[in-house]
Amino acid sequence: MTEPAKRTRGPGRPRDERNTERRRRELIEAAYTVFTTKGYAAASAADVAAELGVGYGTFYRYFDSKRAILDDVVDYGIDRLLSEIGGGVFEPASLDHEFTVEELVETWSGAVERMCRIAESDPALMNTMLFELPGIDEELNSRILGLGGILSATVGRFLSRAVDSGVLRDDVNTEDVGWMLLALTIPPVMRALQGSGAADRQRYVDTAVAVLTPGLRPLLAPD
Repeated sequence: MTEPAKRTRGPGRPRDERNTERRRRELIEAAYTVFTTKGYAAASAADVAAELGVGYGTFYRYFDSKRAILDDVVDYGIDRLLSEIGGGVFEPASLDHEFTVEELVETWSGAVERMCRIAESDPALMNTMLFELPGIDEELNSRILGLGGILSATVGRFLSRAVDSGVLRDDVNTEDVGWMLLALTIPPVMRALQGSGAADRQRYVDTAVAVLTPGLRPLLAPD
């Protein structure tokens, strides 16, 4: 009796999904390394393939172009930032206890410190996310602005709970305050990229807190 033929993947048969996803992830990580070290404009799909140690054609089996992989690289970079900053920065502890302005200040200053440490340990990531990627095209600009909107809305919802608890004043737009806090995070990060140390950013944080805190506390009732 003839032995049954071994089954092999024929033309058009789907690839093993786990291997496909693994290879995609490897290409994204390689592209992240290339884009943050060489720069997106100067890099090529061939550079990404070489970084991973695969043939040039492998890249095009998964992505149509260098631009096609960029969105995934941006998501990868954002995930790295958020995981290193810590989810607690954007979803602070429950407000079941009595929340204070000082806790808000501590949450924001903690985010600043973490961002600055990332700038010091991985300056290529920060330079790419802050300076190179914005301006590549309108679609990417919209995605970056959309991310800012999501973060500011998240912070705004947190602040709204603080307003409801009577800790923060109720006559300010909390989402706008969220945008302000995000914007205030950028200058110390830029200073960290320029080599400024912990004392410099602490002075910045102290100045920002001195300006912000009186404006966030509830207005005193007139006598």
